[in-house]
Amino acid sequence: MNEPIAAVIVGLLLSLSAGVRVTLPLLALNLMAFYHVVVLPGNMAWLGSEPTLIVLSVACVAETAIHFIPAAGTALKAIATPLAFVAGTLLMAVPFGGHNPLYQWTLAAVVGGGAATLTHLGVTGVRAMTEPANLASFGIFGLVWNIGEFLVSILLAALSGICIFFGWIVGLVVLFAVLTLVLVSVVKSLNRRSRTRLA
Repeated sequence: MNEPIAAVIVGLLLSLSAGVRVTLPLLALNLMAFYHVVVLPGNMAWLGSEPTLIVLSVACVAETAIHFIPAAGTALKAIATPLAFVAGTLLMAVPFGGHNPLYQWTLAAVVGGGAATLTHLGVTGVRAMTEPANLASFGIFGLVWNIGEFLVSILLAALSGICIFFGWIVGLVVLFAVLTLVLVSVVKSLNRRSRTRLA
């Protein structure tokens, strides 16, 4: 297994997960470090500690619960973009931990923070576009959407674990499939928006 490639793919999958739900992938990384599945760089050892586990568990439950309150969930999504960037940067800093800190954090911000931010903006945009459907369904569509977001975030975090256990080739295939699905979804969403404007 090519460990550097696998580590970067794991970081990218977790960063994409952070674009959907900020705290869940951080909790996943914390658990993997806590149970010695992954080794954190020395300057990030705090991320695998027990106090961090408690804080992230509470934050993850709170974030999940808030998303099921329609007005609060939409407001949280709108203001959480900087948090998604920070989470993506932290998650991507792990595979670059063996390098110079400037190199580590610059690449982490560009790759991980960028991936998380773009994913978050995409999800937030689609969520805003589906508000009429949510209102028409008396909130049922929003409930289904939130469950879907939660499951997608869990799936991306779980896929990062699969990459750890089965190697970088599997991770690369998974990452390619995920990015293809995201790209197809974005293109479809843009096509729908342009058709709506023309109509």
